[in-house]
Amino acid sequence: MTTFIHTADWQIGKPFSRVADEHSRARLRQERIDAVRRIGDVARATQAAFVVVAGDLFDSVHPTNSTVSATCDAIASLGVPAYVIPGNHDHAGPGSIWEQPFFVGESRERAPNLHVLLESRPVEAPGCLLLPCPLHRRQTVSDPTQWIRDIDVAGLGALPRVVLAHGSTLDFTGERDEEDTTGQPNFIDLSRLPLDHVDYVALGDWHGLIRADGKAWYSGSHETDRFPKPGQTTGHVACVRVGRGIAPVVEPVATGRTKWLVHAETFSGAEGPATLHDYLGQLTSDAGRGNVLLKLSLTGSLGLGAHADLDAMLRSWQAGLLDLRLDREVGIEPTQEEIDALVSNPDDPLIAHVAADFVRQITGGGDDAAIASTALSLLHGFATAGGGR
Repeated sequence: MTTFIHTADWQIGKPFSRVADEHSRARLRQERIDAVRRIGDVARATQAAFVVVAGDLFDSVHPTNSTVSATCDAIASLGVPAYVIPGNHDHAGPGSIWEQPFFVGESRERAPNLHVLLESRPVEAPGCLLLPCPLHRRQTVSDPTQWIRDIDVAGLGALPRVVLAHGSTLDFTGERDEEDTTGQPNFIDLSRLPLDHVDYVALGDWHGLIRADGKAWYSGSHETDRFPKPGQTTGHVACVRVGRGIAPVVEPVATGRTKWLVHAETFSGAEGPATLHDYLGQLTSDAGRGNVLLKLSLTGSLGLGAHADLDAMLRSWQAGLLDLRLDREVGIEPTQEEIDALVSNPDDPLIAHVAADFVRQITGGGDDAAIASTALSLLHGFATAGGGR
């Protein structure tokens, strides 16, 4: 049997435009290149004969020169041949990255192990026969694997046959990128492939590792690049062992470093911020705060002091995380002790009078209640900071 690494959707050069901090965006772009080097570690550990990239090596057809050079250096570090097909983000065709003189020169000099498969024809790799299905435009209504149905696959010899394709299977809808404003109609009809004469189908387009059919797998992206759905395996490559006429053996291997985490919390007590802080510490302990992007949804209500504690805690986490996407709808519900301390303030009758007025507005409800709650919170902060003395 032959062992190789199946990966896809590197999308090197991805802008990560929804991440607020430029330093964090640069970190995320660099991690996608560094993860390629970790694929080389996997290839050496598993004694893989080669690596296949099933589309979208680059995020666009016009990556910067520095991105091209850094990517070629990373591919060279794999230590084995790398076979790449164009996907929808880096599709082939006139003016594409694959034909640009700078890329051609850099790949020849820096990454002689890189083989870009621009034609739909069998290509022999170490111990396997590749059947590449490159995309020549971003969107196509035709099945990119059509050409395989039109040839005599049974007569292709004794080597294991591996299909490389990029798109969505008809019974497995492709995942849409949050930064991608177009659909992806590049559908692959697995049921029409001559699977009796094919030993593995290496797919790209879906960014999580998942089995699409008995012999067909999406490897997912080598480095997580979005908040995953529950149960989705991201930041992996597939180590594949194939033989002619033998069921493939597929083993997921982690290569990603960044963690994209999702958490929702509903507050109902004064200890809420401290409890959340402790939980987030446990949640991020394996990766470390500096490698984590967190989507945090907060609801419920807190007292005045707990609200201030929450503000301070969130400022600390926002500074330490790669990115914090915050959806905060936490109401203000002063405790009786906090209300009594403000409206019965013997040191500042003015604060007591204003606080009592805000409490009446909150109790009465209506449109002014929310504004009065915010104002009472500010007044509490002013008073407890010593502003009333």
